Amino acid sequence: MCTVERSSFLPGSGKGMLSVRLWEEDGDFPFVNSAWPDPSGATFFSGPVTGAVYESVGWALLPERCWTTKPVFVKVSPGKSASGAGALAALTTDVARAVADEAACGDLPGEPGTLLPPRSDAACPVSEGRACGLDGFSVRDHVPADTEVLESGQSAPADLWSCTLFLDNDSRDTVRAEGFMTYAASRDPLLIAAVRRSPGASEGDAPGGGKADVVARTRIVLPCAQGALYLAAEPRAQYLEARKRKSGIPAWETYFGSFVKAATKTFDCGTATH
Repeated sequence: MCTVERSSFLPGSGKGMLSVRLWEEDGDFPFVNSAWPDPSGATFFSGPVTGAVYESVGWALLPERCWTTKPVFVKVSPGKSASGAGALAALTTDVARAVADEAACGDLPGEPGTLLPPRSDAACPVSEGRACGLDGFSVRDHVPADTEVLESGQSAPADLWSCTLFLDNDSRDTVRAEGFMTYAASRDPLLIAAVRRSPGASEGDAPGGGKADVVARTRIVLPCAQGALYLAAEPRAQYLEARKRKSGIPAWETYFGSFVKAATKTFDCGTATH
C-alpha cells in the first residue's frame, strides 16, 4: 500500500490523497466479491488495459508476466470522488503502466481503451423476454409474483459486462441496494487467463451440455470459435431474503442455466468448440 498527498492529480479534484495498492486476487473478483461495489455500476475498459472504475475507486489487471501464483491487480483510490469516469480510468491506467514499467513485466499504454459505462444512472424495468438486454432471457417465473424487476448494467455484448437485477419491493434499503442477482460475462483475454488461474478450476460440463472450464457451480469459461467466454451468476441479498420469505423461489443455480443459454447467443458463442 502506498499513499501520496498530491495536488490536482485529477482535473478539478484539488488537493487530496492518492492511495495505490497492489494485491493478488482471483481473476473474477470484481464480479463475485461483495466487498467491492456492484459491478453493474462500473465503467469497464478492455483491450490494451483491463480494468474498471467506480465513483471513487478503480482497478486494473497487470500483464500476465507480472503474476506469480495468482493474478496481480492495482487498486487506485483518489480519496474523494473523481471528476468523471474518464479521468479516473486514465489515472488507474497510468498507475498500472508505471507499476508494470518499474517491475519490467509488461508494456501498458498511458490511456485506457474504449470505456464501457452502465446504460443508465439508475436501474430500469426489465423487458420481458429480454432481461439484461439478452434475447430470450427471462426471470419472471423465478421471482415473487406481482413484483416488478429492475435491471442495471452495461450494454451487451461487451468484452467486460455485468447486469444486476433488483426487486422493486419492501426490502430494507441496504438489502434492496444489493439487488437480487448479478450476472457477468467477459471476452477479455487477460481476465479470462486470470479466471483460469482460480483455485479448483477444472474441466467440467456447462449447463445444457458441452465442456467448460468450471471455476465454481455458476462460474465457467466456455470455449467458443471466436474466443473464450466467461459467464457467472451470483445471488445477492434480495435473493437470500426472498428465499426466507417465500416458498417456490428456486435454488440460485437455476438462474444460471437460462442465463448461459441466452448469453451464449448474445455474445456469439453459439459455435462453441466443445
